Amino acid sequence: MRVAGVDGYAGGWIAVAVDAGDFASAKTIWAPSLEKLVEDGAIDFALVDMPIGFTDGPSGREADAAARRYLGSRAVSVFPTPCRDALDSVDYPAACLRNLEVLGKKFPKQTWAIFPKMIEVDLAVRRFGQMRIREGHPEVSFAVMNDNVGLAAGKRTVKGAFQRLGFLARAGFNLEGLAEQLPDRHPAAPDDLADAAILAWSAERVRTNSHTSFPPLPDRDRYGLEMAIWA
Repeated sequence: MRVAGVDGYAGGWIAVAVDAGDFASAKTIWAPSLEKLVEDGAIDFALVDMPIGFTDGPSGREADAAARRYLGSRAVSVFPTPCRDALDSVDYPAACLRNLEVLGKKFPKQTWAIFPKMIEVDLAVRRFGQMRIREGHPEVSFAVMNDNVGLAAGKRTVKGAFQRLGFLARAGFNLEGLAEQLPDRHPAAPDDLADAAILAWSAERVRTNSHTSFPPLPDRDRYGLEMAIWA
């Protein structure tokens, strides 16, 4: 069985794929669309760093709240997920207004910037189903790997970046080998590849049924999608 961790970047999606738990021989794959990545990469199950399932209000997703409680000082890494109706908005002010009406709050421009990715994932999950694609979060996965303690340093700091790479190396990933599989001028950032790798580690935990769900008993959205972060 091939599992993968998937992260988005400006030009598409990057994944670290693992066959039968062999982290040392993991593959780096990428594609302009999530559906193409899953299909062409022969991925049986993927964890993607993007919300899956959107609330209709009046409260936000318990998945986000549970992840923030778990991460403690790294709770800031969990971006607020908009309500489903906001996804149809034509611009940032309109999306914020709709979210304010439904959830009682606006959201930052960082969230608006990933609206196209959220919509793409939503459509892909509704096509493939959650037996094949589930939501993950790299910081939650790193915390699980770190004996349930969130990493204090941010991933874009020198300390945080090397700390995360160290965890991945100790888990068995050949980080240099993963990077070597990319073209020289690939637009993905180093932390995109690291995030995909840690999600692949969690996807393997799903394969062996040793994963954790945030929350343990998730709600479903109007399309029946479970709103939960798996790690």
